[in-house]
Amino acid sequence: MKILPPSFRTRRRGFSLVEVTLALGIAAFGITTIMSLLPHGVNNVRTAGEITAASRISQHILGALDQSQTAASRQTLRYYFDAYAVPVDPAGRSKDSIAFVAEVGAPVSDVQIPGNTGSHDAFLRRVTMKLKQTAAADFDFTQADPASYKLYSYVVASTGNVSTVSGK
Repeated sequence: MKILPPSFRTRRRGFSLVEVTLALGIAAFGITTIMSLLPHGVNNVRTAGEITAASRISQHILGALDQSQTAASRQTLRYYFDAYAVPVDPAGRSKDSIAFVAEVGAPVSDVQIPGNTGSHDAFLRRVTMKLKQTAAADFDFTQADPASYKLYSYVVASTGNVSTVSGK
């Protein structure tokens, strides 16, 4: 039979207090670093969602303008959308489903082709879209601070009975 020296018999297996403290410190530092990145990630997801919604809303409105030839008139139109950028009729559904309000207008023809001095092109029309993420169906863009909503500008080309739209 083999007899072990006393130093081997009393030795316990496990981690020392210094090793456990060091491991907990490293883990705490890593968790704190990851937690500090979460607000930036959430902000990026929110911003990407707003950009995607604005793009879908722009496509819907420009498609409606392209089909109706309303861009040639100077009237201001209002559109309402839900949180997924799906059009909402404020008269037919509850006002709780409104998440975006858009106001579209075609100001006086002010589009000039480069090299054509002094006159405006009769076939080009600038269309402006003001977009606000709000549940208020009666949001007033004229009284609001311009920094509180997004302003998009498009040029609509009218060629006979068909108009084409290009974003700017």
